[in-house]
Amino acid sequence: MPRGKFRPNVVNWRDLGGDGSFPNADPAFHDYVILAEGDSWFTIGGIPTSNLLFSMRFRKATLIVHCAEPGDTIEHMSEMSKNRAYKEALAPQTGLAWDMVLLSGGGNDLIDEVDEILISAENRASPAMSAPADYCDQSRLDRLIADVQDGYRRMVAIRDKEGGRARRKPVVTHTYDYVTPRNSPARFIFVPVLGPWLYKAVKQAQIPKEDWRAVSDYLVDRLADGILALTKGRDRLSNFHVVDTRGTLKRAKLGTVGESGDWMNEIHPDFDGYAKIAKAMETKVSDLLPSG
Repeated sequence: MPRGKFRPNVVNWRDLGGDGSFPNADPAFHDYVILAEGDSWFTIGGIPTSNLLFSMRFRKATLIVHCAEPGDTIEHMSEMSKNRAYKEALAPQTGLAWDMVLLSGGGNDLIDEVDEILISAENRASPAMSAPADYCDQSRLDRLIADVQDGYRRMVAIRDKEGGRARRKPVVTHTYDYVTPRNSPARFIFVPVLGPWLYKAVKQAQIPKEDWRAVSDYLVDRLADGILALTKGRDRLSNFHVVDTRGTLKRAKLGTVGESGDWMNEIHPDFDGYAKIAKAMETKVSDLLPSG
């Protein structure tokens, strides 16, 4: 399917005050109105300055309203499900008539817990292990995945409250892509401000360098499988869709600092990388939006 030609107007929920300050944010001027909530891959005004929402393209004029505050770069699923703006945006009295909800979550939960998930050298059976899973505390990782899943369930439950403005409308989220542990923090005007994340954890756990990428890939796969599991089985979430974006990006080289492959830093894609992820999501999003 060819890409849509319309760039979305992306604004914060708090900027929809109706005082005329943001005329481009008037839902009446748009064919699609989408609510977005998520981590730093979605955040407006955070670090990095590019994000996935800006990179998406639509076949009609589209307004995306984001619930995060500028600078919310480390947002966890438990915090997202408590976000007052997200609840207001979906409430019968204050919300808009949404066509879809876009979510991005789970990645920050993982990177914030990774130093606890990786087993330190003194607690491992041997310094080098036979499989990536052997470096990980499986009970702690299982608990992390369960917490992420619970966060998504709560986000969808808020969508489906009686009279809600997006009740039973499609929710679309994504997996993450394969990151390379490296000493590459997020920067603002060339000054490191956040991270690195995985790099510190694998160093602290004294994992052999030749195993870094395999361990990182294992963690990304476990998180992806946990999110995808919400679309399957008896307990699957209603009208909940996951775009598996693993393998979309050219990965960063081990030992690099700054931009490498399609990555701006250790865990955030660069402009071209976000465009690739956006393109991977657009077919599913287009199929789920109203066709009229």
